[in-house]
Amino acid sequence: MPLVEITVPEGALPQAAAEVLQQQVADAVLTAMGLPRTEFFAAATWVYVREAAKGLAATGAGRPPGVLVVVTPLEGFLTPERNEALSVELTRHVQEVTGPDTVVWLVVNEIPEGNWAVNGGLTRRAKIDEFVAEAEAEAEAEAEAEAEAEAEAERAAKAS
Repeated sequence: MPLVEITVPEGALPQAAAEVLQQQVADAVLTAMGLPRTEFFAAATWVYVREAAKGLAATGAGRPPGVLVVVTPLEGFLTPERNEALSVELTRHVQEVTGPDTVVWLVVNEIPEGNWAVNGGLTRRAKIDEFVAEAEAEAEAEAEAEAEAEAEAERAAKAS
């Protein structure tokens, strides 16, 4: 949660570029969904890059297609505005590695509540919201501790 599948024409994307693209896409999807970039959410964001073998994908005009990006999140995280921002961001990332003339299609298939399971347990929005709240509380506590350490260092520097 979320799942991203990127289909590229065979040979269009070197391995190193695919790995960079996967990370950029994962970050962009988490941002668009309003989820924090914690280890938990990063590990739960799966990005597959697949090549369509020559001759196995074509447009209706018989030409090879561009790049297809399918994002599958739980329902309710992506508004139309967030979808539009995600489309711009994903297109930019894909074209950075495939070239500016690449046609990029984005399809968002939201999964309704109760229709996504992990290891036999349904994934619920309320549980995700709990994880977000925990991550935000941890980040706030870390920021406070950092600010206190900086203040202590300043006091120590003034005292000496």
